[in-house]
Amino acid sequence: MDTHEIFLRSRDGDSEAFRALVEHYQGYALRLAVRLLGSEDDAKDAVQDAFVRVWRHLPRFDPRARFTTWLYRIVTNLCYDRLKADRRRSRAVEAGSRESDPPAAGRAGQAPDRGLEAEEAAQRILMLSEGLPPAQRLVFVLRDLQDLSVKETAEVAGITEGAVKSNLYHARKALRGQLRRAGVGPGRYRAGEDA
Repeated sequence: MDTHEIFLRSRDGDSEAFRALVEHYQGYALRLAVRLLGSEDDAKDAVQDAFVRVWRHLPRFDPRARFTTWLYRIVTNLCYDRLKADRRRSRAVEAGSRESDPPAAGRAGQAPDRGLEAEEAAQRILMLSEGLPPAQRLVFVLRDLQDLSVKETAEVAGITEGAVKSNLYHARKALRGQLRRAGVGPGRYRAGEDA
C-alpha cells in the first residue's frame, strides 16, 4: 500500500491505515518538535497532540496539498503554544541542566574524532538557536535543520517568503557571531548566504 492510499484510507476513517500514516511521519514530526522545544519528552507530547489533531481534521484536508507541510504547521503551532506557556519553566530547566552537565571532553572520555566534533558542533548550533527570537528560530529550524524549501518554510510558518529570507539572514548572522565568540568556525551560517 503506497502513502497516498494510506492517506485516503485514513481520511475515510480506517484506524489501521492511520496507524501506518503515523508510523511513517512521526519521525519527521518528532525531529522538528525536538529542535523547536529542546526536550524530547515535550516533543513527544506535542507530536502526540499533533496526530490527534490530524485525525480529527483529516476528513477536511485537501489531498492535493502536501501532507507534510500541513503536519509541520500543526506541530509548529503546538510547539509555539508550549513555548509560550512554559517559557519561564523552560528557561529554569535549561539553566539547571546546563550547570549540571559535565564538560564535553569529560563526557566523551577519549579524544574526539571528526564525527564527534561534527556532532558536538551541531549540538552547539542547536543550543545556540534556542536563544534566537521565536520567528528566527522557527525559520532556522525549518530551513537549515529540516531542509524545507523557502516556499515550504513560508507555508509552515505562515509568513511570506521574503520574511523567511529576512529571518534566516538575521538568525544566521546571530549564530555566526555566537560561534565566532565561542571559537567555532561559522560553516554555512555566513550572514550573506542565500536562503
